[in-house]
Amino acid sequence: PLEGMPLGFVCGPDDLLVDDVGTPIRIDKAYSWDAPLAAHGLMHTVIRNAWAGDPYRIDTLFMYMSNMAWNSSMNTVETMAMLTDMDASGEYRIPFIIYSDAYYSETVPFADLVLPDTTYLERHDCISLLDRPISHADGPGDAIRHPVVEPDRDVRAFQTVLIELGARLGLPGFVDGDGSAKYRDYADYIVNHERRPGIGPLAGWRGKDGTSIGKGEANPDQLQRYIDNGGFWHQDFADDQRYYKMANRSYLEFAETMGFIPKAEPIVFQLYSEPIQRFRLAARGHGRVLPPEAERSRIETYMDPLPFWYTPFEEAVVDVEKYPLHALTQRPMHMYHSWGSQNAWLRQITSQNRLFVHSQTAAGLGLADDDWVWIESINGRVKGQIKLVDGVNVDTVWTWNAIGKRRGSWGLKDDAAESNRGFLLNHIIGD
Repeated sequence: PLEGMPLGFVCGPDDLLVDDVGTPIRIDKAYSWDAPLAAHGLMHTVIRNAWAGDPYRIDTLFMYMSNMAWNSSMNTVETMAMLTDMDASGEYRIPFIIYSDAYYSETVPFADLVLPDTTYLERHDCISLLDRPISHADGPGDAIRHPVVEPDRDVRAFQTVLIELGARLGLPGFVDGDGSAKYRDYADYIVNHERRPGIGPLAGWRGKDGTSIGKGEANPDQLQRYIDNGGFWHQDFADDQRYYKMANRSYLEFAETMGFIPKAEPIVFQLYSEPIQRFRLAARGHGRVLPPEAERSRIETYMDPLPFWYTPFEEAVVDVEKYPLHALTQRPMHMYHSWGSQNAWLRQITSQNRLFVHSQTAAGLGLADDDWVWIESINGRVKGQIKLVDGVNVDTVWTWNAIGKRRGSWGLKDDAAESNRGFLLNHIIGD
């Protein structure tokens, strides 16, 4: 098991996941000198790093529903080539690939072993306070999904499969003292797992009698309480907790009781960032954990405790006369994650994405609304249809992500809009 937190916010070099000589421990190089502040990991780098054997070679790549051969990786054409590339001896550079998905996504054909997953209507899911919950500014909230139909085919909920694998491997947290499985399935895990004493995946209806929120003993009836409440839980803040939360005693004390923060102390907004300065000092030779010599100049230059702007590294090597525009992607709320592709109803809401271009920019290029264009970068090109708008910077174009699908995937018909008119900007984004 990894010796350190898999996700989170580092406060200095001592929190990095590197070995004694500064080499990354994680395959994605998150929390290393390459990417010290990777708060949510660097999932999109995993395939390239595994292919390159950097920072080390692996024998098995295990992926789950994130569609890493398509819309969750950059430079998609090269990424797909890496998944089938061979070394000089004729062996795959990534020897064995396991993938779990509920549909025939673009990643499935590259897998040696496919573990068929359940859909949203056939399994338990937890939209937890521990990871992107449904809270809003006036109070915390979380939710569950729960099975409403039984699977009619040979599939298993992947969360339950992972829990069983953890128990079979004897991993800490998945077995009891006698080596037996700690959790029956994912539903059991949701109710009984504790990140810290009294704090589990769900905040509502905790305690043996279900009267506690935030912290409390496991409640064996917790999932049923959520189901009875439509799958949701929400707690409204008191009136005096709704403002200046970083320095509001009433809110901070509530946050401590909920387990949001360890102590009810003001949260200081740092214009001069002490955590960033610790990295700069390490580059200058101060502290217990120091960067490798080859990394010190970069760390010292860009780990400035005061905000400053610099040209992005990739843009610095691009001919901006030839490529004058910036392109952005964003996710529609009904397709927030690549997992949204698992829901065919959501996909019908937006079956084609457009490239949104400012009217002034289009006029200068001789383009009209609904024209088809080649969208080119130093990494390649992709074809898409444009939509003229005025609500975007004249030097910027953008589109929705994860709408365009590869022909032959997802059980789509040959004339499906997603594969015929939708496109994926990832094809031209460098990794």
